[in-house]
Amino acid sequence: MVPQHVKSPCCRAPIWRFGHRRRQCSCCQHTWRIRRRKRGRPASRRQFDVLRKVLLEGYSLYHLSKRRPSLSLPTLRYRFRQTLQRFIAQPDARQLPAGPLILLADGLWFQFDKKPWVLYLIALKPCKGKKALFLDPILLPGKEAAIRWKQAFANVPPEAYRRIRALAVDNLRGMDVIARRERWVLQLCQFHLILKLQAHRGMMPHRLQGGKVRQEIFLLVRQALDAPDTAQTNHALARLADLISRPCGPQRIEQVVREFLRRVAYYRSCRMHPSLGLPATTNAVESMGGVIRDMLRRNRSASSPKALLAWATALIRLRPEVVCNGKHHQPK
Repeated sequence: MVPQHVKSPCCRAPIWRFGHRRRQCSCCQHTWRIRRRKRGRPASRRQFDVLRKVLLEGYSLYHLSKRRPSLSLPTLRYRFRQTLQRFIAQPDARQLPAGPLILLADGLWFQFDKKPWVLYLIALKPCKGKKALFLDPILLPGKEAAIRWKQAFANVPPEAYRRIRALAVDNLRGMDVIARRERWVLQLCQFHLILKLQAHRGMMPHRLQGGKVRQEIFLLVRQALDAPDTAQTNHALARLADLISRPCGPQRIEQVVREFLRRVAYYRSCRMHPSLGLPATTNAVESMGGVIRDMLRRNRSASSPKALLAWATALIRLRPEVVCNGKHHQPK
């Protein structure tokens, strides 16, 4: 076998040694390194402790700059941005929950250049577990809609998507279509329903026009949600249908009650499917949304959609879990 020596990449001519680490073409005298050096300024080693202080412990970059007088605020902001980009560029190494899963979802509204943007928060809760794991958020332009939720759900890892058994969301149109298509059990948030009724019931119902009827509607809806057997639920639903058949106060209350009567099965999924461990509300995702808004308000960091997504992603990766008990496991 005839040995074949490596030729120069430029002229295919023999190669000469040009020092310890360089080689030279014998034809055109072009030289190169056998191990290419990284171009640019050497990267300094930055720890992620500053991210925990700013995102989790409540510090601001202004406060941190006061602790280090030798470091100016613009320099600290630049280094923080570099550290933030390096952190979110790393692959997500979080381990997904095992077993059947429940998909929790909620959206945060923002506005940039007078145009709406929605930050879609998605969490996975095991049916037999008490903690929900948040995935990286998705930021999409436009108002919150079912078609955009489908785009957000497409970012769930396939190995976890196949194990989803239920979906817990707010009362948003089109989510029932997605749940039926994917054969998921749909649980609508009871807290948002009660909040709508509470806003029209008032703190002192006896001083409002039709206050007694509003109070009765509120109590009947609570009874229909919490009744353990079907007989009590049917009795409460029949009484609600009788009340709204005649004028009972503001038109908004009638609309809320009619919507509840039409979709009452979705509000009682946690009762009808106790083995899934469904939560009755989306408060777990709402709490993460509140943490994100507090962090953005404290640091004034949501200056653009790109910055918003970077800060929210870093916060969720540093604090990925939240306690989420099922309806039948909530402490009394």
